[in-house]
Amino acid sequence: MRKMRWLWLCVGALSLAMLAARHVGARAPDSDALAWLKSLYSAECALPECWQGIRVGETTVRQAVALLQADSAWHVEAPQQLRNGAWLVRGYRQAPPQGVGVGMGGSPDAPIVASALWLHLPERALRIGEVIAALGIPDWAWRCRVGSPAFYRIGTTRFMAQPSPDGRLSPHAHVISLNLNTNARQDEPLWQGFSRRMPRSVALERACR
Repeated sequence: MRKMRWLWLCVGALSLAMLAARHVGARAPDSDALAWLKSLYSAECALPECWQGIRVGETTVRQAVALLQADSAWHVEAPQQLRNGAWLVRGYRQAPPQGVGVGMGGSPDAPIVASALWLHLPERALRIGEVIAALGIPDWAWRCRVGSPAFYRIGTTRFMAQPSPDGRLSPHAHVISLNLNTNARQDEPLWQGFSRRMPRSVALERACR
């Protein structure tokens, strides 16, 4: 009887160890991405006003490209010139966390305006629930319709997350990108948590146009 108890105890301990290892392994990518996100808020040039030496409203698109090109961790594509003379620029960071991208645009010698600088995260690297736990609850959150991405504003940074099939805001939704958006809008619905579907309202209809 003692041998049987001991056997079951060993099996249980082994099962718990395997579950713990699996949990830690599954969490590792999120932990790396979250540490990276927190570092963006604690650096000398910190979000939401500054990133990589680029200051929204001050640094021009041309200067921003030069700053990224001077950093060997970034691969910056040659700017694509649009019909109106504006530049469209993409860059990719090879150092951890893998796959971080940047997108920006505007007239090359004009300061980068709010909402014109985006940081794109690796696929499935970070959940919006983790972001909220680390940075605080959003001021507002909204999505235009079922299947469309959801947007969350935390302070003056806007986060875009993957859509949820059931139409609800979900803490498990993976973050797609974040936007150095210093222009807070007044027409989006206020944060109401994850328990409710997004309400339809005149303000939301205006935001979705």
